[in-house]
Amino acid sequence: MRTFRGHRKKHIGVPRGMLRPITMILLKEKPMSGSEIAEEIEYYADWKPSPGSIYPLLNSLHENGLIEPSEDSDPSLKRFILTKKGEEELEAHRDQHRGIRKGRTNMRKVYWRLFRRMPEEVYESFSSLLDRIEEIYDEIENVDQFKHILDETIIELEKMDKRQNE
Repeated sequence: MRTFRGHRKKHIGVPRGMLRPITMILLKEKPMSGSEIAEEIEYYADWKPSPGSIYPLLNSLHENGLIEPSEDSDPSLKRFILTKKGEEELEAHRDQHRGIRKGRTNMRKVYWRLFRRMPEEVYESFSSLLDRIEEIYDEIENVDQFKHILDETIIELEKMDKRQNE
């Protein structure tokens, strides 16, 4: 665990109720075992779900016909893949993603405005930038150009910080 000012930092993990859709999204992409799912989630979320969370979830998804075992060349691993029914359920829950985004946006405002004391006008620009990135990201064709714009923005912020600290 990481430490902060001498205290142990508790990993928060993914929001409650998100393990199921995250697992289904991963299984839509490719066949995976429980341990592979946990490792993939850890890569994205800096939190690794326990086997006691993953395996009962996989059993439930399988019993409900949302996933099925995948034919695999490695008999030591039991990999699963999302079924057509699972894909339909995942699509039906897209509205849940909007709710997650709204909750995250609310927490963002509390953090930056209250805890960090960011002025309202700065927060509005900052928040608008993040919202715009979320709105257009799926439509971006030139990812390299997008990354370049973000990198240039970081460089400008670092220059500003350096000037202020001289």
